[in-house]
Amino acid sequence: MIRASKFIFYLWVFISVAPLLVLAILTFSTFWPYPALLPEVMSLDYYYHVFVQNSASTWRAVTTSLTLAVLVALISLAVAVPAAKALTHHKFFGKNFIKMLVLVPIIVPGIAVAIGNQISMIRFGLTGTLLGVAIIHTVFAMPFAIRIMCNTFEAVGKSLEVQATVLGAGFMFTFWRVTFPLIMPGLLAAFTLSFTISIAQYVTTLMIGGGRIITLTVLLVPFVQGGQNHIAAIYSLLLIVVAVISLALMEHVVKRYYNFENVFYA
Repeated sequence: MIRASKFIFYLWVFISVAPLLVLAILTFSTFWPYPALLPEVMSLDYYYHVFVQNSASTWRAVTTSLTLAVLVALISLAVAVPAAKALTHHKFFGKNFIKMLVLVPIIVPGIAVAIGNQISMIRFGLTGTLLGVAIIHTVFAMPFAIRIMCNTFEAVGKSLEVQATVLGAGFMFTFWRVTFPLIMPGLLAAFTLSFTISIAQYVTTLMIGGGRIITLTVLLVPFVQGGQNHIAAIYSLLLIVVAVISLALMEHVVKRYYNFENVFYA
């Protein structure tokens, strides 16, 4: 039974990784006729095109993607934490309706939400700006961030906060020394998911960015549509590498936080 479970596990790992291996091979191939298992001609010409000839646009897209993703994640947390705390620990009229309303951007078709927001942003002059794109990305990341933080506050409860208040702690002291360490896992999960959602957005970036805000996805998709799969494969791998490295750095920061938690409380 254990061997069967391990076999199924490794089989699914292989199924998940296999497309990435094909993608990696495709970036080197210049002639890969069907049904050959491997390319017959391989070179670095496509890498030269992406990282030398078009290096400026490539790294500008990487920088823009990362800037947007971090900005969206921070905005999402700034709104999700107080919103989730209110929805979890307080009673007020229309609470259940607001909980349902928060999920609207992921329930209705995304293109409908994007068009509605585009009309508003045109009137406020936010189209074609980094802030406008960050706002539309946040619209789609926010429901997940609020849902995660609601579950986090429900799990943590408010008894420790009440005890700290009774002992004379102020609001800011209670938040940083009691609440913040307890909700850190939820913050990390919400930040990571918001970051990932932002970095993968294409249609919303194109609609609100108006072709002025170029991210990796905006750079990638035209090559796919134009049949230039080799260059598209390189940009796809670059998108994966950027996301994985960024998330690995976040994990490293969190591990350091928990390793030195006693210093935090000192």
